[in-house]
Amino acid sequence: MRSAYIFFAPACPAYRQAGSRQLGRSKKRNMRASYQLPMVLKKLPKILLVTLEFPPQIGGVSRYYDGLIKNWKEEIKVMRANLKWPLWPHWLPLIWRVGKMVKKEKIAMLWVGQALPIGYIALWIKWRKKIPYVVFTHGMDILVPQTSRWKKYWLTKILSNTELVVANSQFTRGELLKLGVEKGRIVVVYPCPTPVTLIGKEMADISSANTVEKIILSVCRLVKRKGLDKVIEVMPRLLKRAPDLKYVIIGNGPEKVALQTQITESGLSGSVNILANVSDEGLQEWYNKCTVFVLPCRQIGADVEGLGMVFLEASLAGKPIVVGNSGGAPETVHHGYSGFVVDAEEPEELYQSLLKILTDEPFAKRLGVYGRDWVGRKFQWEREVEKLKNVLIK
Repeated sequence: MRSAYIFFAPACPAYRQAGSRQLGRSKKRNMRASYQLPMVLKKLPKILLVTLEFPPQIGGVSRYYDGLIKNWKEEIKVMRANLKWPLWPHWLPLIWRVGKMVKKEKIAMLWVGQALPIGYIALWIKWRKKIPYVVFTHGMDILVPQTSRWKKYWLTKILSNTELVVANSQFTRGELLKLGVEKGRIVVVYPCPTPVTLIGKEMADISSANTVEKIILSVCRLVKRKGLDKVIEVMPRLLKRAPDLKYVIIGNGPEKVALQTQITESGLSGSVNILANVSDEGLQEWYNKCTVFVLPCRQIGADVEGLGMVFLEASLAGKPIVVGNSGGAPETVHHGYSGFVVDAEEPEELYQSLLKILTDEPFAKRLGVYGRDWVGRKFQWEREVEKLKNVLIK
């Protein structure tokens, strides 16, 4: 069991041991000290990413890993895991699958896509095979397990034995610090939107699509924390100022029926539409068509927005965005320059922000142009990947 606390991997040729300690009477203190011994990579190891979310699955986490892998440009394998085994724990067969691939591909480091349950497997393999691992975190995935004493114990155990923890935002980094992860072992690697080459009419759409009709757009999984009900709540007031206004919601999820009911009861069936299945190409078209992108997200218990890839995608399409002051979402907007950060529980804030954008076209255009430039400069996969490589090497 002692090897789980020692920061070296003798089975990994890419590592060398930087030192050792004898465990004496102060065993616990020395074990902690030996864990923190610096390690030096001679070169980047051969990596296996094990994740529950990866294309063709949809969602921000899936696109995060897709972008990271496409821009990594080093030797790496990906295992998209599933939890279809009928017995508990459902992840148990993954131990055999991951172990088999580690041996076959001569894997020297594991990347853990989800702290739980993939972290169980990484921890076991480290104990048995001395293969180090890196855990990627996205916010809600480390908050929800803390509602269970059992899961919180194992989450802390997994994080304390990892070589590095990758956070998708400063918000997530802050939550990791609360869990006791040393700040020197955390690196923030932001998700980055993939630039789309637009030609002809598509380029014109970015600046002039909203001359035909005003469109508010939301793209997300239909869950309560996204705040879609708050947008529907202010729609009747917005329609008085912008009669041609449409609100398009793209996504699916458990709140769909409740949202449809709210739309009908508010008399908004002709102004609000929910589209469940939209391709990537179709999504880009909606980004181009919309006047403003909005997602007034809020935290409900452990359910929180870790960052929000869709905010970055909308900004890169040249659209102003309105986000809720929750989780990592505010990190995606330069308040007052590329959009607004609002309190999702204050309908008046949301109403005034949307009204300003919808009724002041020159202002809305300035926000969109600034946001496109700001996101394009700040959120670049090349920079984020280089940051991660440098941390792993050092």
